[in-house]
Amino acid sequence: MQAQYDAVIVGSGFGGGVSACRLAQAGWRVCVLERGRRFGRGDFAEELKQAPRLAWHHKVNPGGLYDVRLFGDVSVLCAAGVGGGSLLYANVQLPAKPEVFESGWPAEIDLDSLDPFYRRVEEALDPRPTPELPKTRAFAAAGSAAGRAAELTPLAVHFGDDRLNPFSGVPQQGCTNLGRCLLGCPRHAKNTIDLTYLARAERDGAEVFPLHEVLRLEPRRRGGHGWRIGFRDLQYRTRGTVEAPVVVLAGGTLGSTRLLMENRRRLRRLSPALGTRFSANGNALGAIFDPHAPEVRGAHIEYGPSITSKLDYWEERRFIIEDLGVSEPFMGLLEGIRGANRLVGWRRQLLRVKQALARCGLSDRSVTPRELKLKGNTPLADPFAFLFIGKDASNGRMRLTRLLRRFDVTFAREDSRALFDAMEEQLAELGVAVRGDPVFSLDNGPLGQFITAHPLGGCPMSDEHATGVVDQYGRVHGYEDSLLVLDGSIVPSALGANPSKTIAALSERGIAQLVGAGGA
Repeated sequence: MQAQYDAVIVGSGFGGGVSACRLAQAGWRVCVLERGRRFGRGDFAEELKQAPRLAWHHKVNPGGLYDVRLFGDVSVLCAAGVGGGSLLYANVQLPAKPEVFESGWPAEIDLDSLDPFYRRVEEALDPRPTPELPKTRAFAAAGSAAGRAAELTPLAVHFGDDRLNPFSGVPQQGCTNLGRCLLGCPRHAKNTIDLTYLARAERDGAEVFPLHEVLRLEPRRRGGHGWRIGFRDLQYRTRGTVEAPVVVLAGGTLGSTRLLMENRRRLRRLSPALGTRFSANGNALGAIFDPHAPEVRGAHIEYGPSITSKLDYWEERRFIIEDLGVSEPFMGLLEGIRGANRLVGWRRQLLRVKQALARCGLSDRSVTPRELKLKGNTPLADPFAFLFIGKDASNGRMRLTRLLRRFDVTFAREDSRALFDAMEEQLAELGVAVRGDPVFSLDNGPLGQFITAHPLGGCPMSDEHATGVVDQYGRVHGYEDSLLVLDGSIVPSALGANPSKTIAALSERGIAQLVGAGGA
């Protein structure tokens, strides 16, 4: 690692990968610091007994993929690895709903202004609908039985023969419907950020340093302008620093917000809005067990990409429903939706203790490998599983607790009760239509607690310093010339869709402005 770069980027997902790529293309000397490891095709879990190795922990298992955090009101699922959340997301590439921009966003941002940047994302990630599968047929039949037409979702997945990725030149194999999108694809058929934007960035000279967790952000007061970034090397247990005139924070909703909060004493000009506008993106889980309608039998949700289709109830009820599949060895986890304990022995009790501590203020507890030993599969008769995404109140709050200054997230679900009630009601209608047993879950799932995989907010965008941490381009108010945040934390509301495409488009827009405004 060099002592100085033109830009240091913290994180390597949909914000960091885009930023690294576009800055490297513009000739900047770029350093990317990523707390997770690189993942090759053979590095992902294939069987239930391998589940413990999925849990990321900076000491116990820095090579893990899933970073699961327990807070008092909510659990949050994040990724750790080169490529960020793209490694374990379901590849869905949907734009935000146009109505979400009508309130709480900078005046210049709407669907039309983001359209050229959405198209840039499409050029890199190449979204395509999946070929017809048993699950797409069954899901369409279920929607039809309930009076709603299903739509295929655009997926950043390569369906076809082995190839070199057209954006980056990295070798890929075609999708063979393993159902492992949420666990990591062993064929590299997913057009993940590491295989597209980051590979292109490295081809243009960017340097990516895995297993480097950033802890300190300090404005340089002597010897010139810019920033000193302090990190710890999780592999060699050492610490170091690197400097740059420009820093892009892209550590995700939790990572970037936590980093700014923990360094706030050195960043006196930060907005008082830091930590506000947390949203779970209206996430909820549901399932229909044992459907008897013949046209929906044989869905085989374990076969194919994890999500392939959606039912859109946005206009009337402000949410969408997506089909959700998981590979056969992990199918038994769906029993958690109806409250079944999938953890072995004392592990559930330990998890409950951690959740109780989080509710008492000892928040930000990690789920570690020893807590993820899971029971074997339970045979399930043709289940349907669903991911709900909707417009929640987006009024959660992140903070450092007074006791021990623990990072915490508060999220009052009652403020979004009408949304979740409407989701449960719609699932019940689907259950009747397919003659199955519907189960709507807010507090069950794998951890027995409300959980989101789409956390947003914490560093919300706004035209005003008093109401937002960053401006319309992701530039931090008070530090506009040198500090940006480009990730899910800047999104000031739920999106009504999977957030990855919008996060990438906002990053494309922010970096285009930065490069257009002049070099480092």
